[in-house]
Amino acid sequence: VAFTVGSGEIPAALEEGMLGMKRGSIRRIEVPSTFVFAARKAGQLPEPMQKNKDEARRFQALFKTDATLLFEVKCVRVKSPAS
Repeated sequence: VAFTVGSGEIPAALEEGMLGMKRGSIRRIEVPSTFVFAARKAGQLPEPMQKNKDEARRFQALFKTDATLLFEVKCVRVKSPAS
């Protein structure tokens, strides 16, 4: 996933956990339920790939308001802003 730091494209807790990563590094980032709830309200969580109602329902169940999300992130590229 490509994103711009500070743009609000991904949950703030995930972005904070990724700050300082170098190319090729891997981190496990835990996003507490309070941040998951805020990210859901802001529309920062991914949408289901399937348009099937059952798949969408299962997908939404993954992002309950009391859920803690665990991400394993690998940094493949860091792009500096243009001067």
